[in-house]
Amino acid sequence: MLTKRQSSALADIGSAIKRIFKLIFKGEFKAVFALVAVLGQLFGAVIFETPVTPHKDSIDMNKFELVWEDDFNNGFDTTRWQGHYVYGANDTQKRDVAYWNRDQVSFTDDGCLAITVEYKEDGPAGANYYSYGMETNPNKQYDAGYEGYEQLYGYFEMRCILPKGKGLNPAFWLLTDGMWDDDTDGGITGAEIDIFETKTDFEGTYLNSIYHTVHVDSYEEAHKQEIQGWYYADDPYNKFNTYGVEWNENEYIFYVNGIETARTSFEGVCRVPLYLIISVGVDEKVADSEHLPATMLVDYVRCYQYK
Repeated sequence: MLTKRQSSALADIGSAIKRIFKLIFKGEFKAVFALVAVLGQLFGAVIFETPVTPHKDSIDMNKFELVWEDDFNNGFDTTRWQGHYVYGANDTQKRDVAYWNRDQVSFTDDGCLAITVEYKEDGPAGANYYSYGMETNPNKQYDAGYEGYEQLYGYFEMRCILPKGKGLNPAFWLLTDGMWDDDTDGGITGAEIDIFETKTDFEGTYLNSIYHTVHVDSYEEAHKQEIQGWYYADDPYNKFNTYGVEWNENEYIFYVNGIETARTSFEGVCRVPLYLIISVGVDEKVADSEHLPATMLVDYVRCYQYK
């Protein structure tokens, strides 16, 4: 039985072949050669579920209006952000193999958020790896003056440079507290939408690629998920790329650099507001990393609503 990604890649092969013939007819041979290369990747995705270069339509931003953003020019805005699984500005909590603490957050001179993963001999919880995750959940308040942010439907995008190294899982995702229920009515009353994550091997076939996932029905035995597949970004460990999702009452549509990668209505589309999370997870492969300290740089996070 084919997975969602394999089925999508199989359908994309037919679409790509049709586009190739149209481009040949128009004499756009440079585009033909690029799409032929993608066609080879799509066959690989069908057989091995390997990454594909985004090649579908560009997002139409004219149908949206910007309603919320943080460009991080003013540091850590505690009215918008608080720790994810970290309960207060000075709190430290262990997530997988690393401790999360806000000391791992800094800001560059040109206004980028920086989350750094490193091994500290004298960290707040002793000698260990340290990282951080941050959220806009308006339903929990750990710092005075915090308001948070959540939104129902629209387009959500982050522009960032990914951290290098094994064992690291940078991510931009949407969540609601209803996700913890075993029955979310197919995700309608709660879901986790992973706009992007990366494999933590940092080598081989999946290097320079990200993937998208939809989760529903809690994180216990009832849990269900659908991985949308792996997609190449443009030198993501050295260059800024954008990762986004368009979410409406019918489906989720994922994008890399404004180019559609995948779409799904897995189990039923969430119909309650979701809040934002930025995080860099760390697993046991970090012990083999040659790139620590490693930093994720975030230029901005933006939320758009339909006009």
